[in-house]
Amino acid sequence: MKQILIVEDEAVLRKVYETLFTLEKFTVCVAENGQAALDELKNFKPDIIILDLLMPIMGGVEFLSVANLEKTHPATKVLVLSNLSDAETISHITELGATKYLLKAGISPRELVGTVNEMIKKT
Repeated sequence: MKQILIVEDEAVLRKVYETLFTLEKFTVCVAENGQAALDELKNFKPDIIILDLLMPIMGGVEFLSVANLEKTHPATKVLVLSNLSDAETISHITELGATKYLLKAGISPRELVGTVNEMIKKT
């Protein structure tokens, strides 16, 4: 079964994504910030992480810096979903290991599911 970690501080979005991916037969784990995501990664091996950037306690950029996913979870892909769209931020998160970046305001939840399924097929 496909496994996904959703890291999103907005409770409504987190629940929408959790419901959609559960309906798509994913094993879903959720975290409300980067620190909670690090804790989840101790026991959960996701195929993909959906990661917001602007979150309290620990944001997405700091999470990518600290998580060291290339060593700890080398097969895990990271889809950054944020409304930050400046080229410098996108370049920086790519350097830190993000697989793909999508503008949160520019994608529907259904399109997100399709994108995630395509990313997993490429594994």
